[in-house]
Amino acid sequence: MKPTTVIFTSKNIPSYLAPILLIFILFTSSITLAQEAILQEKIAKIQELLSSVEANKLTFNQELTTSSPGYYDYTVREVNSKGNEVATTYSFALSDINTNAVRSFTKRDVFLIELTVKGKQKLIKRITDEGDKIAYIPSFTLYGLNADNGRDLENAIEDAIPEAIEVDKKTLVLNSYDEHLQWLKNNISNINLPKHEIVQQLNPDAKRPGLVILERTLGSKKERFEFNLSLLNPNSVNYKISGDEFLIEMGTKKDIAGIKFHSDDVLKGYTDKVLFYANSLANGKNIHKVLKGVAPLAKTEFDSSKPDVTTIENALKYINDNIDGIESDGRTTVQNLALDDYMSTFSQKETISDKNEEHLYFFNLTDINENSISFKDKKTRLYLVLNTNKGDYYIGHTLNGETEDYEKQLFVYFNSYDEALIGKEALQSLIKHFENQTIKSTEEYETSLEEALSLLSNEIKPVQSTNLQYEQQIELLETETSTFRFTKIESSSKKTIENVFEFSAQDLNKQNSKVKVSGKRVWAEIGIKSSEKLVKVYEDGEVQNYENSIEIEAPSIENAKSIVAILKQLAASQNK
Repeated sequence: MKPTTVIFTSKNIPSYLAPILLIFILFTSSITLAQEAILQEKIAKIQELLSSVEANKLTFNQELTTSSPGYYDYTVREVNSKGNEVATTYSFALSDINTNAVRSFTKRDVFLIELTVKGKQKLIKRITDEGDKIAYIPSFTLYGLNADNGRDLENAIEDAIPEAIEVDKKTLVLNSYDEHLQWLKNNISNINLPKHEIVQQLNPDAKRPGLVILERTLGSKKERFEFNLSLLNPNSVNYKISGDEFLIEMGTKKDIAGIKFHSDDVLKGYTDKVLFYANSLANGKNIHKVLKGVAPLAKTEFDSSKPDVTTIENALKYINDNIDGIESDGRTTVQNLALDDYMSTFSQKETISDKNEEHLYFFNLTDINENSISFKDKKTRLYLVLNTNKGDYYIGHTLNGETEDYEKQLFVYFNSYDEALIGKEALQSLIKHFENQTIKSTEEYETSLEEALSLLSNEIKPVQSTNLQYEQQIELLETETSTFRFTKIESSSKKTIENVFEFSAQDLNKQNSKVKVSGKRVWAEIGIKSSEKLVKVYEDGEVQNYENSIEIEAPSIENAKSIVAILKQLAASQNK
């Protein structure tokens, strides 16, 4: 009998622990050998109960052999009256058999004992045509000599299953991440099937913890999968059996398409599942077991290897080092993130054949929702989606120097999922840092009419849009009633309109004042309490209907924010 497979390494084991470890392994191995001996005794009883069964037209010759502890080949040879023989072999692990589903019954002139896999999974390998035909099935039957013999067989099989389960638990014992990885490297190997061969090999990336490359050749077709084992979901491992192919499928956490897939050395895109071929039932079950165990260990390994991105310098460096020169979808994308305090400029230069595009994005990092940064893929492109808080259109955008409409999200491209994952953490670190600074600097303070006027005069500026130009100014008309006059002159190539708004700071509504965006236009919308129409309006000197808000044009989001903040502060001070 084979002893338990225990893989260990002396690396990092203190010398004084070595004898204790050796005693433990020897003790464990002796227990396993004893369990295997007990199981073999129970299997011997089953073998004794199997006999040649004669039916009306056929004779069934049965044989049960051990391929390895817990794994068995049951062969039945059907012989007809002319002496012609048809042999069928069923390979199975006794630990897979559902104890409660072992049953005996009669069918015409034979007494049968049926064995069914737990969950009716197709984990029984059926071999016919002298090995030329292979299929995987969920159940098979043995033949009883008579009712008494059949019931004895049923009881003997039920009695052996619990022991087989215990032996199976101790057949492959792996502890560390390195042990799991080495086992997968050694045991994900070539598959020889009756009609074709599959060549496969799994290799770890020595420089990037958790990253592995699975290469496979099916006939003339080459496939390559690149992924980080920490991305895989241990609860997603399942058997995917088709015809004579025994496969183990594993998916990613949250079904993220983070597995990079190449076909014939051409990047085809990203997927959320990967398949491993097994060369035997035992090999497949072990691959299933090791994959389930390696994922959480790989996450620990990957997490411990992550660079420190908690400082501005480190976070910015990591992002820029990993977004510069992304090759995908027939294009090269060169990206860079620059910071001026919390204000960001994100450049994205794309080359597609002979066409070049340069995108520039301008935004305040604190406007990005750190909790909604998500992973996306499209064709061969993997990227992070950065969304603004509340979906506000607060991201300025130019294309080849021309102003575009404001955006509410932008994409940051990466070469791999694990790089994007750390990139996400780096971006979140930057956002948190500046959010903390912003919280400290936004404490309310009282402001006088004169102070507010001075601040507003610095912020209210001329604004040039595509077809319109705005000249704007604000002045304090009367201190006693806190009345201001805001003048906005709108000019186009065809006409000029002067709009004058008179309002009292006492009527301002702090809650209804906000930044507004539409296309390329940005303005500060200042609201009046209860939306009452208390703003006196003149157009080219003519009195107009009263309004319940004032629109102050702004050249940028930050400028509009400043105007709103000053007027909110003024409203709060006037209403204390």
